[in-house]
Amino acid sequence: MRIIFAVLLACVVSGGLFAQTPEPMDTVFLMSGKTVTGMVKDTSNEKLKILIPKKGKLKPDFIDQDLIFSVKYRTGDEKVFYVQDTLFGNYYTPNEIRYYLHGERDARKNYHCRLWIAGGFVLGYGAGLFHSPIMLAVPFGYSSASAGFRVKIRPGSISNPDYLRYDTYLMGYEKVARQKRFMRTLVSGAIGFACGFATTSIMYAAQNN
Repeated sequence: MRIIFAVLLACVVSGGLFAQTPEPMDTVFLMSGKTVTGMVKDTSNEKLKILIPKKGKLKPDFIDQDLIFSVKYRTGDEKVFYVQDTLFGNYYTPNEIRYYLHGERDARKNYHCRLWIAGGFVLGYGAGLFHSPIMLAVPFGYSSASAGFRVKIRPGSISNPDYLRYDTYLMGYEKVARQKRFMRTLVSGAIGFACGFATTSIMYAAQNN
């Protein structure tokens, strides 16, 4: 019994020793606030070549260097591609842009506007009850108006409280938050309108029967 147990233990230990660990990847930080993970191979001809893992294979892709803020290599080193140049509209320093991108990423990941979404559905549903396509302007107007209101940044939605000290972080966060609020209220309003329209249609059909 002890021999069997020893053999099993040896198998488990050897399996752990020889198990392949995921190969570290490079991270490309885009000016849009998004990231691309893969293996950077070349940065010539104003494009960056990167091998991106897809379905167990590495597939090549190319990214314009103008769209890249920086590349953080798997070694821990970082190369910043962004250059401050007012002639091309790059008014902010690389450090200011870094905080701007942090703001975009935090808002994209953590900003929620549930009350605005619920309001869009309710308003859309009420507009749909009028059974007129013209009333679609109501939820669309609501979504447009929602983008103009101030964005409230909740403590739990930021990755680092110190970022709040930087104006560019706030700008990046607010930009993405407004976009998310507009799109999500527009979708909820359209769904509400469809539900209200369907409700009225069912009522009309029941009355005619």
